[in-house]
Amino acid sequence: MNAERYFEIRKGIMLNFMTARDQYDELIEPGQGHLMFNGEAIHWVIDGERRMSITINWAIQFWLNDGSIVENQALGSGAGAA
Repeated sequence: MNAERYFEIRKGIMLNFMTARDQYDELIEPGQGHLMFNGEAIHWVIDGERRMSITINWAIQFWLNDGSIVENQALGSGAGAA
C-alpha cells in the first residue's frame, strides 16, 4: 500500500470524473477542498468526503511543477482540511 500524499490547491485545476452514465470535467479552485493521492488514484477531498477522480496520475507532478498544487501532509491529519 502506498502512503497517502495530500496537496493544497493553489491555482484552478481540472479533474475528470465518471458516473454510471457520464464522464465530465470539473474545475476545482483554491479553497474548494484539497487533493489526496494514494499512488493509485487522485481524490478530491471536500467537506470530509473523498471523490475519486479518473484524472491521469502524472497530473500530480505536472501540477506540482507549475505551482497549481503544493504538498501539505498536515491536511492528512485533519489540521488543514477544508
